[in-house]
Amino acid sequence: MELPALVEIRRDNRKVMNIKRTRLLKKYNIERTEELDQLIEELEQKVSAKALRLSRYRKRQNQYYQNKLFRTDCKKFYNRFRQTYPSVNNAPGKEELENFWREIYGKKFNIMERRAE
Repeated sequence: MELPALVEIRRDNRKVMNIKRTRLLKKYNIERTEELDQLIEELEQKVSAKALRLSRYRKRQNQYYQNKLFRTDCKKFYNRFRQTYPSVNNAPGKEELENFWREIYGKKFNIMERRAE
């Protein structure tokens, strides 16, 4: 991808070889740093747009797969959902849970008093 090389050119970093540097500047017809900044912004937007398109494509493919699986084998479809839930390794103890909920439900407040304020 040319975007990282263009960013390095903007930083005036000499990691980009002169041959590559001149080739990129000629390819995009860049003469001033403002043009370079504009080109970098444009390429970043294109990369972002492609990433969003790819994300939508993957979601759609997953949807097609799930629909097909549901039509062909419902049992397998529902089993896939059961497997996706993570398992809990370090569950809190009984006392911790009781204290947590006691703190939440132990606080008494009047809703009408809060509205009046």
